[in-house]
Amino acid sequence: MQPNILVILCDQLRKDFLSCYGGTVCNTPNLDALAAKSVCFTNAITASPVCAPARASMMTGRYVSDHGVWTNDMPFREGVDYLPQRMNRAGYRTGAFGKLHHFPAKDGKGFSTYALMEENRLGDKDDYFQWLRARHPEIRGVFTCKKDGGFAFAEDEYYEHWIADRAIDFIAEDKDAPYFAWISFQGPHTPLDPPGDCDRQRKVPPARYPNYKSGCDVPDYRSASIYGECDELYARNYRQRYCQLIEAIDKQIGRVLEQAQNTARGRETMILFSADHGDMCGDLGHYQKGPMPYSAQLEIPLLLYGCGGENTICDCPVSNLDIGATILQAAGDDAPFGVSRSLNDAIKGGETARKSVFSEFCDSVKIVDTGRWRLAYYPFTGQSQLFDKTLPNYEVRNLAVDSEYALIRCELLQQIIDYMITAHEVHIEAQDLVPSVQAGLRNKLPNFMNQIPLAFPLQTQAHRLRLRTAGLDADYNEFCKGRDIQRHYGVYWNEDGQEKHNEDEA
Repeated sequence: MQPNILVILCDQLRKDFLSCYGGTVCNTPNLDALAAKSVCFTNAITASPVCAPARASMMTGRYVSDHGVWTNDMPFREGVDYLPQRMNRAGYRTGAFGKLHHFPAKDGKGFSTYALMEENRLGDKDDYFQWLRARHPEIRGVFTCKKDGGFAFAEDEYYEHWIADRAIDFIAEDKDAPYFAWISFQGPHTPLDPPGDCDRQRKVPPARYPNYKSGCDVPDYRSASIYGECDELYARNYRQRYCQLIEAIDKQIGRVLEQAQNTARGRETMILFSADHGDMCGDLGHYQKGPMPYSAQLEIPLLLYGCGGENTICDCPVSNLDIGATILQAAGDDAPFGVSRSLNDAIKGGETARKSVFSEFCDSVKIVDTGRWRLAYYPFTGQSQLFDKTLPNYEVRNLAVDSEYALIRCELLQQIIDYMITAHEVHIEAQDLVPSVQAGLRNKLPNFMNQIPLAFPLQTQAHRLRLRTAGLDADYNEFCKGRDIQRHYGVYWNEDGQEKHNEDEA
Protein backbone atom coordinates (compact mmCIF):
# COMPACT_ATOMS: atom_id res chain seq x y z
CA MET A 1 0.00 0.00 0.00
CA GLN A 2 1.26 3.46 -0.92
CA PRO A 3 1.94 5.57 2.19
CA ASN A 4 0.96 9.16 2.70
CA ILE A 5 4.03 11.33 2.23
CA LEU A 6 4.58 14.52 4.19
CA VAL A 7 7.53 16.82 3.48
CA ILE A 8 8.21 19.68 5.89
CA LEU A 9 10.81 22.26 4.88
CA CYS A 10 12.23 25.28 6.63
CA ASP A 11 13.98 28.08 4.81
CA GLN A 12 17.54 28.86 5.88
CA LEU A 13 17.58 26.56 8.93
CA ARG A 14 21.00 25.44 10.15
CA LYS A 15 21.01 22.12 11.92
CA ASP A 16 23.13 22.93 14.96
CA PHE A 17 20.38 25.12 16.43
CA LEU A 18 18.24 21.99 16.89
CA SER A 19 18.60 19.84 20.01
CA CYS A 20 18.41 16.65 17.92
CA TYR A 21 21.71 17.80 16.38
CA GLY A 22 23.28 18.78 19.67
CA GLY A 23 21.93 22.33 19.90
CA THR A 24 21.21 23.77 23.33
CA VAL A 25 19.49 26.98 22.29
CA CYS A 26 16.00 26.31 20.93
CA ASN A 27 13.05 24.64 22.59
CA THR A 28 11.68 22.36 19.85
CA PRO A 29 9.68 19.55 21.50
CA ASN A 30 7.85 18.54 18.32
CA LEU A 31 10.97 18.18 16.21
CA ASP A 32 12.67 16.40 19.10
CA ALA A 33 9.81 13.88 19.24
CA LEU A 34 9.99 13.35 15.47
CA ALA A 35 13.76 12.87 15.60
CA ALA A 36 13.39 10.27 18.37
CA LYS A 37 11.54 7.97 15.97
CA SER A 38 13.37 8.90 12.75
CA VAL A 39 16.62 8.32 10.93
CA CYS A 40 18.78 11.39 11.56
CA PHE A 41 21.27 12.17 8.78
CA THR A 42 24.37 13.87 10.15
CA ASN A 43 26.12 14.61 6.85
CA ALA A 44 23.33 16.14 4.77
CA ILE A 45 24.61 18.89 2.47
CA THR A 46 22.51 21.29 0.44
CA ALA A 47 22.87 21.25 -3.34
CA SER A 48 23.17 25.04 -3.15
CA PRO A 49 23.19 27.57 -0.28
CA VAL A 50 20.61 29.65 -2.17
CA CYS A 51 16.84 29.13 -1.92
CA ALA A 52 15.60 28.62 -5.48
CA PRO A 53 18.58 26.55 -6.75
CA ALA A 54 18.33 24.19 -3.78
CA ARG A 55 14.59 23.82 -4.22
CA ALA A 56 14.97 23.21 -7.94
CA SER A 57 17.41 20.42 -7.08
CA MET A 58 14.83 18.84 -4.81
CA MET A 59 12.13 19.16 -7.47
CA THR A 60 14.28 17.71 -10.27
CA GLY A 61 16.79 15.41 -8.56
CA ARG A 62 19.55 17.31 -10.40
CA TYR A 63 22.49 19.41 -9.38
CA VAL A 64 22.41 23.12 -10.16
CA SER A 65 24.83 22.80 -13.09
CA ASP A 66 22.28 20.54 -14.73
CA HIS A 67 18.89 22.11 -13.97
CA GLY A 68 20.19 25.65 -14.61
CA VAL A 69 18.37 27.57 -11.85
CA TRP A 70 21.56 29.27 -10.73
CA THR A 71 19.98 31.81 -8.39
CA ASN A 72 16.64 33.14 -7.19
CA ASP A 73 13.99 34.35 -9.63
CA MET A 74 15.28 32.32 -12.56
CA PRO A 75 12.64 30.40 -14.53
CA PHE A 76 12.38 26.66 -14.03
CA ARG A 77 12.93 24.89 -17.35
CA GLU A 78 10.14 23.36 -19.35
CA GLY A 79 10.40 19.76 -20.48
CA VAL A 80 11.91 18.64 -17.17
CA ASP A 81 10.29 15.88 -15.13
CA TYR A 82 9.30 17.52 -11.82
CA LEU A 83 8.62 15.63 -8.62
CA PRO A 84 4.93 16.56 -8.17
CA GLN A 85 4.22 15.59 -11.79
CA ARG A 86 5.66 12.14 -11.09
CA MET A 87 3.60 11.88 -7.90
CA ASN A 88 0.41 12.75 -9.77
CA ARG A 89 1.10 9.92 -12.20
CA ALA A 90 1.71 7.60 -9.24
CA GLY A 91 -1.87 8.20 -8.09
CA TYR A 92 -1.27 10.73 -5.32
CA ARG A 93 -3.27 13.84 -4.60
CA THR A 94 -0.64 16.55 -4.34
CA GLY A 95 -0.59 19.80 -2.39
CA ALA A 96 2.00 22.51 -1.68
CA PHE A 97 1.67 25.10 1.06
CA GLY A 98 3.86 28.08 1.88
CA LYS A 99 7.04 29.08 0.11
CA LEU A 100 7.72 27.10 -3.05
CA HIS A 101 10.17 29.66 -4.41
CA HIS A 102 9.54 28.61 -8.00
CA PHE A 103 9.72 31.10 -10.85
CA PRO A 104 7.30 32.08 -12.24
CA ALA A 105 6.12 32.22 -8.65
CA LYS A 106 2.64 30.84 -9.28
CA ASP A 107 3.95 27.78 -11.18
CA GLY A 108 3.38 24.74 -8.98
CA LYS A 109 5.15 22.39 -11.42
CA GLY A 110 2.42 19.81 -11.05
CA PHE A 111 0.98 20.34 -7.57
CA SER A 112 -2.78 20.01 -7.97
CA THR A 113 -3.52 22.10 -4.88
CA TYR A 114 -1.44 24.92 -3.48
CA ALA A 115 -1.71 27.95 -1.20
CA LEU A 116 1.34 30.17 -1.46
CA MET A 117 3.19 32.60 0.73
CA GLU A 118 5.98 33.76 -1.58
CA GLU A 119 7.47 36.66 0.38
CA ASN A 120 6.62 39.64 -1.84
CA ARG A 121 7.18 37.93 -5.18
CA LEU A 122 3.49 37.60 -6.03
CA GLY A 123 2.38 41.03 -4.86
CA ASP A 124 -1.41 41.22 -4.67
CA LYS A 125 -1.70 37.67 -6.04
CA ASP A 126 -0.03 36.13 -2.99
CA ASP A 127 -2.56 33.84 -1.31
CA TYR A 128 -1.49 34.73 2.21
CA PHE A 129 -1.39 38.45 1.48
CA GLN A 130 -4.94 38.36 0.09
CA TRP A 131 -6.13 36.52 3.19
CA LEU A 132 -4.40 38.87 5.62
CA ARG A 133 -5.39 42.06 3.81
CA ALA A 134 -9.05 41.00 4.01
CA ARG A 135 -8.58 41.31 7.78
CA HIS A 136 -6.22 44.29 7.77
CA PRO A 137 -6.87 46.46 4.69
CA GLU A 138 -4.13 48.88 5.71
CA ILE A 139 -1.22 46.48 5.04
CA ARG A 140 0.94 47.14 1.99
CA GLY A 141 2.80 43.84 1.72
CA VAL A 142 3.54 40.51 3.37
CA PHE A 143 6.44 41.88 5.41
CA THR A 144 5.03 45.29 6.34
CA CYS A 145 3.16 43.82 9.31
CA LYS A 146 5.83 44.45 11.94
CA LYS A 147 5.75 46.05 15.35
CA ASP A 148 8.63 46.27 17.80
CA GLY A 149 10.64 43.91 15.64
CA GLY A 150 8.00 41.19 15.56
CA PHE A 151 4.75 40.33 13.80
CA ALA A 152 2.14 43.01 14.46
CA PHE A 153 -1.04 40.92 14.52
CA ALA A 154 -2.40 37.91 16.40
CA GLU A 155 -0.50 34.64 16.37
CA ASP A 156 -3.23 32.82 14.44
CA GLU A 157 -2.74 35.37 11.63
CA TYR A 158 1.00 34.78 11.43
CA TYR A 159 2.09 33.38 8.06
CA GLU A 160 3.59 30.17 9.55
CA HIS A 161 0.25 29.52 11.31
CA TRP A 162 -1.60 30.20 8.05
CA ILE A 163 0.64 27.76 6.16
CA ALA A 164 0.03 25.06 8.77
CA ASP A 165 -3.74 25.68 8.62
CA ARG A 166 -3.84 25.11 4.86
CA ALA A 167 -1.76 21.95 5.12
CA ILE A 168 -3.95 20.62 7.94
CA ASP A 169 -7.08 21.15 5.85
CA PHE A 170 -5.50 19.26 2.94
CA ILE A 171 -4.41 16.34 5.13
CA ALA A 172 -7.79 16.21 6.90
CA GLU A 173 -9.61 15.53 3.62
CA ASP A 174 -8.33 11.96 4.00
CA LYS A 175 -9.61 10.75 0.65
CA ASP A 176 -9.13 7.30 -0.82
CA ALA A 177 -5.98 8.33 -2.66
CA PRO A 178 -2.83 8.81 -0.58
CA TYR A 179 -1.56 12.36 -0.26
CA PHE A 180 1.77 14.00 -1.02
CA ALA A 181 1.95 17.23 0.99
CA TRP A 182 4.83 19.67 0.58
CA ILE A 183 4.83 22.17 3.47
CA SER A 184 7.42 24.93 3.24
CA PHE A 185 7.66 27.41 6.09
CA GLN A 186 9.07 30.88 5.47
CA GLY A 187 11.33 30.94 8.51
CA PRO A 188 13.79 31.17 9.96
CA HIS A 189 14.63 33.18 6.84
CA THR A 190 14.61 36.95 7.17
CA PRO A 191 12.82 39.16 8.02
CA LEU A 192 13.27 38.09 11.60
CA ASP A 193 9.75 38.95 12.76
CA PRO A 194 8.65 36.34 15.32
CA PRO A 195 5.05 36.33 16.63
CA GLY A 196 4.30 38.09 19.87
CA ASP A 197 4.28 35.07 22.16
CA CYS A 198 8.01 34.35 21.70
CA ASP A 199 10.54 34.67 24.50
CA ARG A 200 12.10 38.06 23.76
CA GLN A 201 14.72 37.74 26.51
CA ARG A 202 16.26 34.53 25.31
CA LYS A 203 19.99 34.15 25.86
CA VAL A 204 21.89 32.75 22.92
CA PRO A 205 25.51 31.66 22.65
CA PRO A 206 27.83 33.95 20.71
CA ALA A 207 28.68 33.42 17.09
CA ARG A 208 31.78 31.35 16.26
CA TYR A 209 34.89 33.28 15.22
CA PRO A 210 33.03 36.60 14.89
CA ASN A 211 36.23 38.56 14.24
CA TYR A 212 37.81 36.06 11.89
CA LYS A 213 39.83 37.56 9.05
CA SER A 214 40.41 35.21 6.20
CA GLY A 215 43.91 36.21 5.18
CA CYS A 216 45.39 35.91 1.72
CA ASP A 217 44.95 32.14 1.49
CA VAL A 218 41.15 32.35 1.34
CA PRO A 219 39.35 33.67 -1.76
CA ASP A 220 37.85 37.13 -1.67
CA TYR A 221 34.38 35.72 -2.29
CA ARG A 222 33.69 35.96 1.43
CA SER A 223 32.88 39.61 0.84
CA ALA A 224 30.32 38.63 -1.81
CA SER A 225 27.90 37.01 0.62
CA ILE A 226 24.37 38.13 -0.02
CA TYR A 227 24.21 40.36 3.03
CA GLY A 228 27.86 40.63 4.01
CA GLU A 229 29.64 41.12 7.26
CA CYS A 230 28.25 41.91 10.68
CA ASP A 231 29.58 42.81 14.12
CA GLU A 232 29.05 40.87 17.37
CA LEU A 233 26.10 42.97 18.58
CA TYR A 234 24.25 42.53 15.28
CA ALA A 235 25.00 38.79 15.36
CA ARG A 236 23.63 38.41 18.91
CA ASN A 237 20.35 40.14 18.06
CA TYR A 238 20.13 38.20 14.80
CA ARG A 239 20.63 34.84 16.54
CA GLN A 240 18.08 35.67 19.22
CA ARG A 241 15.31 36.36 16.72
CA TYR A 242 16.44 33.40 14.62
CA CYS A 243 15.85 31.13 17.61
CA GLN A 244 12.43 32.67 18.23
CA LEU A 245 11.40 31.89 14.67
CA ILE A 246 12.55 28.28 15.00
CA GLU A 247 10.43 27.83 18.10
CA ALA A 248 7.41 29.42 16.40
CA ILE A 249 7.78 27.00 13.48
CA ASP A 250 8.14 24.01 15.81
CA LYS A 251 4.74 24.83 17.29
CA GLN A 252 3.17 24.74 13.82
CA ILE A 253 5.00 21.52 12.94
CA GLY A 254 3.40 19.97 16.02
CA ARG A 255 -0.06 20.93 14.76
CA VAL A 256 0.62 19.42 11.32
CA LEU A 257 2.05 16.19 12.74
CA GLU A 258 -0.93 15.77 15.06
CA GLN A 259 -3.32 16.05 12.13
CA ALA A 260 -1.26 13.62 10.05
CA GLN A 261 -1.32 11.10 12.89
CA ASN A 262 -5.08 11.45 13.38
CA THR A 263 -6.08 10.56 9.83
CA ALA A 264 -7.41 7.11 9.10
CA ARG A 265 -4.10 6.12 7.52
CA GLY A 266 -1.94 8.11 9.92
CA ARG A 267 0.29 5.16 10.73
CA GLU A 268 1.01 4.75 7.02
CA THR A 269 2.73 8.10 6.62
CA MET A 270 6.33 8.79 5.63
CA ILE A 271 7.66 12.11 6.94
CA LEU A 272 10.69 14.01 5.70
CA PHE A 273 11.93 17.10 7.51
CA SER A 274 14.72 19.25 6.11
CA ALA A 275 15.77 22.72 4.92
CA ASP A 276 16.93 24.27 1.68
CA HIS A 277 20.16 25.57 3.31
CA GLY A 278 21.47 27.17 6.49
CA ASP A 279 22.49 30.62 7.71
CA MET A 280 25.84 32.00 8.88
CA CYS A 281 24.15 33.75 11.86
CA GLY A 282 27.26 35.80 12.58
CA ASP A 283 29.75 32.92 12.33
CA LEU A 284 33.05 34.04 10.82
CA GLY A 285 31.68 37.58 10.78
CA HIS A 286 28.86 36.90 8.28
CA TYR A 287 25.13 36.47 8.27
CA GLN A 288 22.68 34.96 5.78
CA LYS A 289 24.50 33.08 2.96
CA GLY A 290 27.01 33.39 0.17
CA PRO A 291 29.67 31.66 -1.95
CA MET A 292 31.46 30.23 1.08
CA PRO A 293 32.07 26.59 2.09
CA TYR A 294 31.10 26.84 5.74
CA SER A 295 28.98 24.32 7.63
CA ALA A 296 26.55 26.88 8.99
CA GLN A 297 25.05 27.37 5.52
CA LEU A 298 25.93 24.05 3.83
CA GLU A 299 24.91 21.47 6.44
CA ILE A 300 21.18 20.96 6.82
CA PRO A 301 18.94 18.93 9.11
CA LEU A 302 17.40 15.86 7.51
CA LEU A 303 15.03 13.51 9.32
CA LEU A 304 13.27 10.53 7.74
CA TYR A 305 10.37 8.83 9.51
CA GLY A 306 8.48 5.79 8.28
CA CYS A 307 11.24 3.85 6.57
CA GLY A 308 11.77 1.29 9.31
CA GLY A 309 14.49 3.09 11.28
CA GLU A 310 13.77 4.58 14.69
CA ASN A 311 16.14 6.87 16.56
CA THR A 312 18.87 5.93 14.09
CA ILE A 313 21.94 7.92 13.07
CA CYS A 314 23.20 7.80 9.47
CA ASP A 315 26.61 9.35 8.81
CA CYS A 316 26.77 8.74 5.04
CA PRO A 317 27.01 11.87 2.86
CA VAL A 318 23.61 12.74 1.39
CA SER A 319 22.09 15.69 -0.43
CA ASN A 320 18.69 17.34 -0.22
CA LEU A 321 18.26 16.42 -3.88
CA ASP A 322 18.03 12.82 -2.61
CA ILE A 323 14.63 13.63 -1.13
CA GLY A 324 13.03 13.14 -4.55
CA ALA A 325 14.18 9.56 -5.17
CA THR A 326 13.23 8.65 -1.59
CA ILE A 327 9.69 9.90 -2.10
CA LEU A 328 9.28 8.24 -5.47
CA GLN A 329 10.57 4.92 -4.16
CA ALA A 330 7.97 5.01 -1.37
CA ALA A 331 5.29 5.77 -3.97
CA GLY A 332 6.29 2.72 -6.02
CA ASP A 333 8.07 4.66 -8.77
CA ASP A 334 11.57 3.25 -9.17
CA ALA A 335 12.42 5.02 -12.43
CA PRO A 336 15.52 7.26 -12.31
CA PHE A 337 15.01 10.80 -11.06
CA GLY A 338 18.00 12.83 -12.20
CA VAL A 339 20.96 11.83 -10.05
CA SER A 340 18.84 11.61 -6.90
CA ARG A 341 19.42 8.49 -4.80
CA SER A 342 17.06 7.10 -2.21
CA LEU A 343 18.06 7.88 1.35
CA ASN A 344 17.42 4.21 2.04
CA ASP A 345 20.62 3.47 0.10
CA ALA A 346 22.55 5.60 2.57
CA ILE A 347 20.86 3.90 5.53
CA LYS A 348 21.77 0.44 4.21
CA GLY A 349 25.30 1.51 3.24
CA GLY A 350 27.28 -0.52 0.74
CA GLU A 351 28.08 0.31 -2.87
CA THR A 352 24.84 2.18 -3.54
CA ALA A 353 25.53 4.77 -0.82
CA ARG A 354 27.12 8.05 -1.84
CA LYS A 355 30.77 8.59 -1.08
CA SER A 356 30.57 12.33 -1.61
CA VAL A 357 28.10 15.11 -2.42
CA PHE A 358 28.39 18.43 -4.24
CA SER A 359 27.19 21.95 -3.70
CA GLU A 360 27.34 25.09 -5.86
CA PHE A 361 26.88 28.80 -5.45
CA CYS A 362 26.17 30.08 -8.96
CA ASP A 363 29.40 29.57 -10.86
CA SER A 364 31.50 31.18 -8.10
CA VAL A 365 32.35 28.12 -6.04
CA LYS A 366 32.14 24.34 -6.47
CA ILE A 367 32.21 22.23 -3.31
CA VAL A 368 32.67 18.52 -2.71
CA ASP A 369 32.07 16.99 0.73
CA THR A 370 32.93 13.39 1.71
CA GLY A 371 31.74 13.56 5.30
CA ARG A 372 35.29 14.10 6.53
CA TRP A 373 36.86 16.27 3.83
CA ARG A 374 35.45 19.36 2.18
CA LEU A 375 37.06 21.09 -0.78
CA ALA A 376 35.83 24.39 -2.16
CA TYR A 377 37.12 25.29 -5.61
CA TYR A 378 36.74 28.78 -7.11
CA PRO A 379 36.80 28.39 -10.93
CA PHE A 380 37.38 32.05 -11.70
CA THR A 381 40.53 32.35 -9.59
CA GLY A 382 41.85 28.81 -9.25
CA GLN A 383 41.95 29.16 -5.45
CA SER A 384 40.67 26.52 -3.11
CA GLN A 385 39.89 25.78 0.54
CA LEU A 386 40.37 22.35 2.08
CA PHE A 387 38.93 21.40 5.46
CA ASP A 388 39.37 18.28 7.58
CA LYS A 389 36.15 18.21 9.57
CA THR A 390 37.64 15.92 12.22
CA LEU A 391 39.97 18.70 13.38
CA PRO A 392 38.93 21.31 15.97
CA ASN A 393 38.18 24.75 14.54
CA TYR A 394 38.57 23.24 11.09
CA GLU A 395 36.90 26.09 9.20
CA VAL A 396 39.66 28.53 10.08
CA ARG A 397 42.40 26.15 8.90
CA ASN A 398 42.75 26.11 5.13
CA LEU A 399 44.75 22.96 4.39
CA ALA A 400 44.78 23.62 0.64
CA VAL A 401 47.91 25.73 1.05
CA ASP A 402 49.72 22.95 2.96
CA SER A 403 51.85 20.65 0.78
CA GLU A 404 51.14 17.77 3.18
CA TYR A 405 47.55 17.71 1.88
CA ALA A 406 48.33 18.23 -1.81
CA LEU A 407 47.31 14.69 -2.81
CA ILE A 408 43.98 14.89 -1.00
CA ARG A 409 43.27 18.28 -2.59
CA CYS A 410 44.08 16.85 -6.01
CA GLU A 411 41.82 13.82 -5.51
CA LEU A 412 38.90 15.98 -4.41
CA LEU A 413 39.49 18.44 -7.21
CA GLN A 414 39.34 15.58 -9.67
CA GLN A 415 35.93 14.63 -8.24
CA ILE A 416 34.69 18.16 -8.87
CA ILE A 417 36.05 18.18 -12.38
CA ASP A 418 34.80 14.68 -13.18
CA TYR A 419 31.21 15.35 -12.27
CA MET A 420 30.40 19.01 -12.14
CA ILE A 421 32.77 20.28 -14.78
CA THR A 422 33.19 17.50 -17.28
CA ALA A 423 29.49 16.76 -17.32
CA HIS A 424 28.23 20.31 -17.35
CA GLU A 425 31.00 22.37 -18.97
CA VAL A 426 31.85 24.67 -16.12
CA HIS A 427 35.06 26.63 -16.62
CA ILE A 428 38.17 25.38 -14.88
CA GLU A 429 41.61 26.86 -14.37
CA ALA A 430 44.43 25.59 -16.51
CA GLN A 431 46.90 25.66 -13.64
CA ASP A 432 44.84 23.11 -11.73
CA LEU A 433 45.14 20.47 -14.42
CA VAL A 434 47.99 18.66 -12.74
CA PRO A 435 48.89 15.26 -14.23
CA SER A 436 46.61 13.12 -12.02
CA VAL A 437 43.61 15.33 -12.80
CA GLN A 438 44.45 15.25 -16.51
CA ALA A 439 44.63 11.46 -16.39
CA GLY A 440 41.25 11.23 -14.72
CA LEU A 441 39.73 13.50 -17.32
CA ARG A 442 41.20 11.55 -20.22
CA ASN A 443 39.53 8.39 -18.90
CA LYS A 444 36.17 10.09 -19.40
CA LEU A 445 36.95 12.48 -22.22
CA PRO A 446 40.03 11.51 -24.25
CA ASN A 447 39.75 14.78 -26.15
CA PHE A 448 39.02 16.91 -23.07
CA MET A 449 41.47 19.64 -24.15
CA ASN A 450 39.10 20.55 -26.96
CA GLN A 451 35.88 19.88 -25.06
CA ILE A 452 36.22 21.69 -21.74
CA PRO A 453 36.40 25.49 -21.63
CA LEU A 454 39.56 26.41 -19.75
CA ALA A 455 40.09 29.69 -17.97
CA PHE A 456 43.34 31.57 -18.33
CA PRO A 457 43.59 34.11 -15.54
CA LEU A 458 46.47 36.46 -14.95
CA GLN A 459 49.60 34.37 -14.53
CA THR A 460 52.68 35.55 -12.73
CA GLN A 461 56.11 34.07 -13.14
CA ALA A 462 55.53 32.34 -9.81
CA HIS A 463 52.44 30.69 -11.23
CA ARG A 464 54.38 29.54 -14.25
CA LEU A 465 56.99 28.03 -11.96
CA ARG A 466 54.22 26.28 -10.04
CA LEU A 467 52.99 24.72 -13.29
CA ARG A 468 56.40 23.35 -14.12
CA THR A 469 56.96 22.14 -10.56
CA ALA A 470 53.62 20.34 -10.71
CA GLY A 471 54.90 18.38 -13.68
CA LEU A 472 52.60 19.58 -16.40
CA ASP A 473 53.39 17.92 -19.67
CA ALA A 474 54.33 21.20 -21.37
CA ASP A 475 55.08 24.81 -20.71
CA TYR A 476 51.99 26.80 -19.81
CA ASN A 477 52.00 28.62 -23.14
CA GLU A 478 52.43 25.33 -24.95
CA PHE A 479 49.62 23.89 -22.88
CA CYS A 480 47.39 26.71 -24.08
CA LYS A 481 48.57 26.58 -27.66
CA GLY A 482 45.84 26.29 -30.24
CA ARG A 483 43.06 27.16 -27.85
CA ASP A 484 40.94 30.27 -27.91
CA ILE A 485 41.55 32.41 -24.84
CA GLN A 486 38.36 33.08 -22.92
CA ARG A 487 37.96 36.83 -23.29
CA HIS A 488 36.81 37.54 -19.73
CA TYR A 489 39.61 35.69 -17.99
CA GLY A 490 42.38 38.21 -18.20
CA VAL A 491 45.75 37.59 -19.81
CA TYR A 492 48.46 35.04 -20.22
CA TRP A 493 52.22 35.44 -20.31
CA ASN A 494 54.79 35.03 -23.01
CA GLU A 495 58.05 33.22 -22.36
CA ASP A 496 59.77 36.46 -21.44
CA GLY A 497 57.14 37.25 -18.82
CA GLN A 498 55.61 40.10 -20.76
CA GLU A 499 51.85 40.45 -20.63
CA LYS A 500 49.94 39.42 -23.73
CA HIS A 501 46.21 40.22 -23.90
CA ASN A 502 43.53 37.63 -24.27
CA GLU A 503 42.26 38.70 -27.66
CA ASP A 504 45.52 37.38 -29.07
CA GLU A 505 46.02 33.73 -29.81
CA ALA A 506 48.39 31.71 -27.71
